[in-house]
Amino acid sequence: MITHYGLFWSSADVLWAGKKGDAGHLRGRERVQLERRGRPTKEEYDNSSEYSNWIGVYCLYRDSRLVYVGEAGLGNEANLFQRLKQHRTDHLAEWWDEFSWFGCPPTSKTSKITVGDAFAQLEAVLIAVTNPGFNKQSGTFRDAIQVFQVPHKNAEGDIVTKLGRLMAKLEEIETKVTPRPEPKKRGRKPKAAIDE
Repeated sequence: MITHYGLFWSSADVLWAGKKGDAGHLRGRERVQLERRGRPTKEEYDNSSEYSNWIGVYCLYRDSRLVYVGEAGLGNEANLFQRLKQHRTDHLAEWWDEFSWFGCPPTSKTSKITVGDAFAQLEAVLIAVTNPGFNKQSGTFRDAIQVFQVPHKNAEGDIVTKLGRLMAKLEEIETKVTPRPEPKKRGRKPKAAIDE
């Protein structure tokens, strides 16, 4: 049923439209969160995967409050990326800034799932989406893998991503302008002249 899921991804860290022929990207890393926010390194970006064409259910949030729940690729032909992109221009455009998703690749042939596993995943989705205050457990996504967002290098970026990019740029500038200490000369120190 659910093979992967992403929680509270920033809309501002998604490249919604790229160059001609580039529809945009939803990139993430399985199980490994970036150690800091901001532009990923080339290695981090190269080690991420694309989730744009996935199918499943998704939730839209505004300031971490749930505002909408939808499906992608189940009853309609639009994949996860297409559905999210539609909401950037429809009646929900100004009402969300984060999203969570729960799904699988469109070609996934999920093995037979037991009724118990299906309800365990449903419970996990509901807990993740609503974040009720009295649940002590987060639910069980049996065999599902959490995916952490990798901001696209050309995405607008949320405030935390923008600050991370600015800090990285300042560190780069600082290393260029900070004078390097002169290397210490090796050898004996000259002896002081003795006055007679």
